Amino acid sequence: MHRDRHSWQRASLVVGLAALLLAAITFPFGGATATSPGGSSFAVQKALAGDFSGAGAGDRKLLGLFSESVGGNLKAKIPSSEWGKVRNVRLFVAWRKIELKHKGDYVWGGLDAEVNNSLSLGVNSILMTLTGPVPIWATNRANPNPSYYGPPKNMQDWQDFCNAVATRYKGYVEFYQMWQEPGWDSDSGPGQTGKIYYSGQCDYSYMGLLRAGYNGVKAADPNAQVITGSLINGLDRTADNFKNYETLLAGGNQDISMKITSNQNIVAERPMYFNYHGSISDGTVELGTKEPKTVWFLAEGATHPGFEEYICIQNPGDTASDIWITYMFNGGATQNQGLTVAPHSRATVSVNSAVGPDKNVSAKVEASKPVVVERPMYFNYHGSWDGGSIGSGVPSLSKDWYLAEGATQPGFETWISLMNPGASATDVTLTYMFPGGKTQKQAVHMAPTSRETVLVNNAVGPNKDVSTQVHATNPIIAERPMYFLYHGAWSGGDSQVGATAPGTSWFLSEGTTRSNQVDGAFEEWISIQNPGDAAAKVDFTYMFPGGGTQKAERVIGAHSRETVLVNDVVGANKDVSVQLDSDNPIVVERPMYFSYHNKINGGDVELGCQSSAKTWYFAEGTTREGFEEWTTLQNPGASTASVTVTYMFGDGTTQDQKMDLPPKSRTTIGVNHSVSMATICDEVTIHPYDYPQWWAWYYANLANICNKWGYGGKEVSVTEIGWPHKYVDGFTPEGQRQAIGEVGVGGLWAAGCRKIWIYEDVDPSSAWDGAYDGLWSFTGSPWPSWNEYAKWQTYLQDYGNKPNHLW
Repeated sequence: MHRDRHSWQRASLVVGLAALLLAAITFPFGGATATSPGGSSFAVQKALAGDFSGAGAGDRKLLGLFSESVGGNLKAKIPSSEWGKVRNVRLFVAWRKIELKHKGDYVWGGLDAEVNNSLSLGVNSILMTLTGPVPIWATNRANPNPSYYGPPKNMQDWQDFCNAVATRYKGYVEFYQMWQEPGWDSDSGPGQTGKIYYSGQCDYSYMGLLRAGYNGVKAADPNAQVITGSLINGLDRTADNFKNYETLLAGGNQDISMKITSNQNIVAERPMYFNYHGSISDGTVELGTKEPKTVWFLAEGATHPGFEEYICIQNPGDTASDIWITYMFNGGATQNQGLTVAPHSRATVSVNSAVGPDKNVSAKVEASKPVVVERPMYFNYHGSWDGGSIGSGVPSLSKDWYLAEGATQPGFETWISLMNPGASATDVTLTYMFPGGKTQKQAVHMAPTSRETVLVNNAVGPNKDVSTQVHATNPIIAERPMYFLYHGAWSGGDSQVGATAPGTSWFLSEGTTRSNQVDGAFEEWISIQNPGDAAAKVDFTYMFPGGGTQKAERVIGAHSRETVLVNDVVGANKDVSVQLDSDNPIVVERPMYFSYHNKINGGDVELGCQSSAKTWYFAEGTTREGFEEWTTLQNPGASTASVTVTYMFGDGTTQDQKMDLPPKSRTTIGVNHSVSMATICDEVTIHPYDYPQWWAWYYANLANICNKWGYGGKEVSVTEIGWPHKYVDGFTPEGQRQAIGEVGVGGLWAAGCRKIWIYEDVDPSSAWDGAYDGLWSFTGSPWPSWNEYAKWQTYLQDYGNKPNHLW
């Protein structure tokens, strides 16, 4: 596969042949150094020392060999006396050749023959690289050309294919590589000159391909090793060559929904911190939804200059859901939009694109199958306060709404958005409640299918902390947007729907009082509204990671609102969940203001949860550049809770994460880290087709990136490498010998690499550039490089041969 790459490589490399003799390898980024192993046989043996005879294939240390045709090349042109030195074979499996005509119609004959020919050599292992082209029936025509070298239209088709291959060859094939070289994608340097091995953008779409392949193989053979394709996208030894690895090992560029299930009741929230488009920084926290529904309402929404609004729709079901969105504007005008959301997937709608600019807009979302709906918004308010918020949809209307938080202090603007989706006009009364029990009323009239906004600052005046009770003559939705410049330094905004009734129990799973040079600074508050006629005695139980608790209490007067600064109660640098129990019904919200990692300033307000549950859903979520997503889980129970988090992606693939939550505790999950590429593979691979003395450099850089993102134990392998002896830059058979010997492969061993596959066994009878790659000539004569390959096998352990034939 790599021969086509040489013309681009020659143009991009400016290193002279003399560089082959360098003893020291210097890392241009990262600061680390590695030393060439030289020609010392002692150094080679030391590098290979150790017991790698564990039960699993992943424990092995091996050198393998690729063959384009084991029967036609390797067995036909290499003497049988040499076959036993091959030991480990790599085969290409083109999807289109196996499942050509239509889904489920597999043609196994050619691949069976290749596997049987490989087994007849007496091999320790077989690696299959499952790769394109994609069958015509499965091709996604939206991919860039050539579209058949990109992800399929339906990722489940790829998963089923990988499962079928692993099912058929279980016990014979230990290693599966997911695609050949997805890093050579449409926007890579080689891609710009037409050398495309992956149609699309690897750093956005390869994760779904890998995840589906991993799930398919592991379902058939849990002991098989799944290896990534090579993600390198250039060969000029710069950090940019490793961009795909950096992004995907960090878990980046994925849009995610979640379903969280537990064997007992818990509470789940999703904090997110972001720098949107590099210019809008803030954070937001959202309580999960307990159940998908077929109808959702979103009262707040705006497409004014500086505002970007989206609707995220999660379909956790097994079948597609048709969606109808009805947008509602001031005065009663409406607009419709339709779409379909695939099963186990999520879709995102740009409201700005749908309704146009300069609109105040509410939305009603209806679905043919139950879904979950959230509304992200990003804004630059009045051109000076940047921020963002995410609000969950509301599944039903109510005549009564309660909003515990609200402020008209300097730097705060508080609004109330009212949505009347009904066919009748309605009258609305807003009752504002202040510390100490004073109240104030305001009346609003609403037309049918309309939305109205109230600026609370104008209604109650400045310098107020205020809660609001909303009552309407017909069912409506009430939501409270707030924009702020907190302490004159932390700008942001939030929008929170109200509670439909006060309650005597409330839960807040998220919360932190961290304050240090690494994490930044956080202020956590609890706002409590008592709309009743009698005072309420409130008991607080603060819960910490690992299960420690702390108690407190507070009395809230009738018709009033009070605020608690959690930092003062539990102290600094605490991650904390809270349970509040009251003798009279109250409403609870949690404002938080922060400088996250001393880089992202903002704030958020979230309504408390009145009851824990065994299932939670989150429609929104992303790990795109500038976004860090977390999940906080509160277990208020007296026993350990067993939890499964199912991540659902835009391409329909899913991924599970399991954990236990101690009793009376709070647990935090880093979503970016949890969906890293390292979590859906057994090995990360690289094809370092540079001069041989640099092979170890590429390997070590990738190992450092794995370590940087918390996956230092993830194995890095080289599933393809080689060097042509007729290269126009002057390489000779001796240069190729050194590449397979002490310089290239020896350097990889010394750097810590445990698995290497060489490209390829036998030269073709002709090559477009005369750059023959094989360890044997097409006439059946060994090149000096073959002797180096065979020599390595005397140092490496023989793990025992597979059966010599299928079945």
